[in-house]
Amino acid sequence: MSALGQKVDPLARALAPVVREMLIAEVERLAAAMPVAKPKAASKADDDIMEACRQVANAADRLAQAKFGVGEIAARKSLERAANFLGRAMRKHGRMP
Repeated sequence: MSALGQKVDPLARALAPVVREMLIAEVERLAAAMPVAKPKAASKADDDIMEACRQVANAADRLAQAKFGVGEIAARKSLERAANFLGRAMRKHGRMP
């Protein structure tokens, strides 16, 4: 114990564990009573943009798999369409100039 601990009143030293337990119980009770913050729902704009992003990612994956193969041209066109769709969605919701 520190030097300060040796000078503490014996009554206070005896009450410290009891008060500590009461304080911890009260903190736990208050924490349980506090409302839990709910995550904010995504907006329609965010949903549209994320769907367009998924389409671009899928098209890019298809192109990477078809690279230098038979389906490369179709995959490139698919990626271009998906990118254009993403651009339209971004402009529609004011996220891109």
